[in-house]
Amino acid sequence: MLPDDRPRPSEATDFPPSGPNSLASIGERGVARAIDVLLELIPLAILVASYVRVDGDEVKIDDVPFWLSFVTIGVAVVYETIFIAWRGQTLGKMLLGVRVARLIGGTKPDPSQAGLRALVPGSAWAVPILGFGLYLFVFLSAIGNPLRRGIHDRAAGSVVVRTR
Repeated sequence: MLPDDRPRPSEATDFPPSGPNSLASIGERGVARAIDVLLELIPLAILVASYVRVDGDEVKIDDVPFWLSFVTIGVAVVYETIFIAWRGQTLGKMLLGVRVARLIGGTKPDPSQAGLRALVPGSAWAVPILGFGLYLFVFLSAIGNPLRRGIHDRAAGSVVVRTR
């Protein structure tokens, strides 16, 4: 038990089978993540476009600086942290009707929990060569978990539930 003596949900049956506050499916979470990644990549696309030049009929991309990848990770971490701490949902989660909730109590995560939840996949992405695979592993680890909690959810004490 935690210091506040509230029981910790540990099985899917601790949540409603459907409707609000039921566990979000892996598919819902995946589509919401895909939408968020597309939104997070917009600043990167704008920055990379500044390295594109047209030389006659040929389009060339000059050397894109390595630091740009860290800017992209930073944008993603800030986006996730702000939206999860503010609303409990990113734009992708809003569209899919899911939200991030504290495992204990069901309220939205506080800024430190939201930040930790965003930093786990962000730091995985930052690992050279293995980053993409580790990033996927963080999210796909929810598949084998009874509460569909990925490594980032377990680190932050959160769970993803439906809003409708």
